[in-house]
Amino acid sequence: MALSAALFDLDGTLLDSNDAHVRAWHTALHEHDYNVAPDRIAIEIGKGGDQLVTDLLGASAETADGDALRSAHDHAFREIAESEGLRPLPGARQLLAELRGRGMKLALATSTSGDGLALCERTSGVSWRSMFDVVANADDVAATKPAPDIVTAAVEKLGVSPAECVMVGDTPWDAQSAKHAGVVLIGVLCGGNLEGALVRAGSRAVYRDPAAIYVRLDEALRRASPGRALLDAGRLGALMQAALEAAAIGMDAGEVPIGAVLANGDGAVVARGWNRLNHSHDRAAHAELDAFRNAASKLDPGARDTILVSTLEPCVMCLGAAMETAVDTVIYGLRAPEDSGTGRVQPPENADNQMPRIVGDVRAAESRALLETWLGKSGRNPDQEPFVRALLARQA
Repeated sequence: MALSAALFDLDGTLLDSNDAHVRAWHTALHEHDYNVAPDRIAIEIGKGGDQLVTDLLGASAETADGDALRSAHDHAFREIAESEGLRPLPGARQLLAELRGRGMKLALATSTSGDGLALCERTSGVSWRSMFDVVANADDVAATKPAPDIVTAAVEKLGVSPAECVMVGDTPWDAQSAKHAGVVLIGVLCGGNLEGALVRAGSRAVYRDPAAIYVRLDEALRRASPGRALLDAGRLGALMQAALEAAAIGMDAGEVPIGAVLANGDGAVVARGWNRLNHSHDRAAHAELDAFRNAASKLDPGARDTILVSTLEPCVMCLGAAMETAVDTVIYGLRAPEDSGTGRVQPPENADNQMPRIVGDVRAAESRALLETWLGKSGRNPDQEPFVRALLARQA
């Protein structure tokens, strides 16, 4: 286990408040003549109000009534919380205390506003914010969950790499937010979502509630991060250096400079690969697959701690291979917006496979510089030039 920080959602994860939010939204919608069943509202809980209204009712309703609906929800939620109180979920405080005792940094990453946090503290009797090193909430970002902004803000406030973090959350929106921020997520069922929904959204593992994680904490942390290498910024940069060197070898061999390496759970590089389209005339001869082939006898077939590093965001084919081989972490340099395998591939439900944590934009400028150098080389394959120019043009 190589983790330095843990992030937590609040509603439905540490605090039994999801049902109160459903009831509050139902009241707000009814007051504005929108008839939406509570079970339909429940699906959207975990998103911030900026996302929920549009996703539940559509853009026209957001334009017409979005602000009024959010205000009505906040009023109804306040009345419920103050009249009934909010209950901390089993094991919540014990889990936070244990993680702090192990030396881990803690961040609260919630779509609730600062005022909402104060209300939750007052009505639950728990000073939640005092239990964390940093807090990222709806006031800090332009878009709440399932956008990655809140998770990214929490990671940045902690001053760590996303690959050093685990997050605990109860909704598919937590899982999606964490996935796109490069953070692996452990799901909990106490917010009312089913295990399958959490796994399909990207949860690495699922437990009943914080108490269940507390009891099986070593197992949970090992599943979140099975490798021994702490993937801090320095380690990420060093691994990307190896991939950049592989890309340069490929360029010297007449290929587009895209390189990849595979490392074991200790962070030691065991195989390298580069694009081999011109040499092999095989459109599937991508750098990542070349590295996988070269690593065939160098990795434990049952390992779940492998690290894949590529100078370019992996395509659907290469990310699928990473899932099939239970790669723990994918690190890439330059984004590939036109293909964006990391955005298009869905998390696997087969327990033999694994959704990798995906960390991008690592030394991206150097990956870009290699491609720009290739454009200036004589003897390059002109058929590949449109791809490279389009890739560079889309980086903005």
